[in-house]
Amino acid sequence: MESISVSKDSADPKPAFYTYRIDMNYSGGDFSGWQSQPSGNTIQDALEKALFVALRKKIRVVGASRTDTGVHAEHQVASFRIDEEIDCPRVFRSLQALVPPSIGILGLRAIEREFHPIKSAHAKLYRYRLWVGRGTNNFIRPYSWIIPYQLDTEAMKRAGEEFIGYHHFKSFAAIDGSSLTFERNIIDLKWVNKGNGVLEFYILGEGFLKQMVRNIVGTLIEVGQGKKSPADIPRILAAADRRAAGMTAPAQGLSLVEIYYEEQKEIEARFLQEHPEFSFVFPSL
Repeated sequence: MESISVSKDSADPKPAFYTYRIDMNYSGGDFSGWQSQPSGNTIQDALEKALFVALRKKIRVVGASRTDTGVHAEHQVASFRIDEEIDCPRVFRSLQALVPPSIGILGLRAIEREFHPIKSAHAKLYRYRLWVGRGTNNFIRPYSWIIPYQLDTEAMKRAGEEFIGYHHFKSFAAIDGSSLTFERNIIDLKWVNKGNGVLEFYILGEGFLKQMVRNIVGTLIEVGQGKKSPADIPRILAAADRRAAGMTAPAQGLSLVEIYYEEQKEIEARFLQEHPEFSFVFPSL
């Protein structure tokens, strides 16, 4: 989405507010998730504090994904509204200096006033990383779930295929979630063996419930352990009961990889360009 410029023509009415988009990433281990909390130790709180210093105004930001405590983001998108134009290059530099080191500010730009990080998004891509084996890797440990035993990855792949499509995901939603609906569309998912003990799970969907990806991964691990079978997944989905599914995978293995605001055919083209090592199957439009 291209940046917009606001006309200086005096005949044009001045907008009531201006909308700005922030692109960012963060290591979630230092924070209590995205959503603002009384403790103040969240990504949203840190970003709003930095904006207050940079703009001398109290600003409320909206994030595209309310990542949980300990969950990372390689690319998160947020926006805010303000009643005046801002100097984006100056504020961008200020934000880079003001946020904690665990947050990286990738960009700041003016955007269409109607833009909304959640409502304007067409798809989101998450990755869950496992380290499978007896050894550990301290460079991977903060961003993966250590599994000290072998898994039946073929069974896990077959089980994963059952999630593709439009389903009722209440069995995989957090009990304390606030969603009123549980139907979600999973475009595709893939397991990718990166070698040297690293196994990655990618899932692309139009939207996700709280802890949905982690609950899916935890259930698939139980399939890999032989505690559940691929044939159990349709029954678990139909149960609409969190108790029917498996464990919740630890937060540190999960990363929000990308948020797509393009139409689906454009999402496919960009995804294949950014991830040439494997491809998702995109349904026909």
